[in-house]
Amino acid sequence: MTIRLLRLLTVSAALLALAVPAAGVAAPGGKPVDRGIVQSVNRSQIVLTALDGSVLSFSVSRSTRVRINGAPASLGGVRPGSVANVVHDRRARAILIEVFGTPAPAPVAVTDRGVVTALGPTAITLRTEGGGALTLTLDGSTRFLFQGLPAKRSLARPGALVTISHATDAPALVVNVLKRAGA
Repeated sequence: MTIRLLRLLTVSAALLALAVPAAGVAAPGGKPVDRGIVQSVNRSQIVLTALDGSVLSFSVSRSTRVRINGAPASLGGVRPGSVANVVHDRRARAILIEVFGTPAPAPVAVTDRGVVTALGPTAITLRTEGGGALTLTLDGSTRFLFQGLPAKRSLARPGALVTISHATDAPALVVNVLKRAGA
């Protein structure tokens, strides 16, 4: 019953936020505020569709504050489909993004353990403890560690015992060499 009530309150808040005109509203500091539905968001930009159908784009910086349902949050919690108010300056730089709705779930990280059987430029393959094979993609953001400390990629050569943290169906985040090959 509480989930149903929460959904009803979320929908009510969204409809109320959309009922106020998208243009002509100002924040207490005199800064303009635009309202709409989040279409896309990334580290540098948020795009809204206003109630009148116009598309509004705002640049985002490290100084942009984010609030979700009144609580401080990160930009990663903003997801398309949410209702948002964007307080911005005259150059369309977002100062404050206020989002109403359910925040995006954090990606679930998985850690696999095994012995490296192959290491290529874009992938690593393990023989897991259960005897199966697991191949994961490597990209520019993959970090390599040796017993928890930063290390060179070459330590993860075939024969090394490693743990690999990754999100489901995503490139490896961290490859931690627990024991060197041949050691």
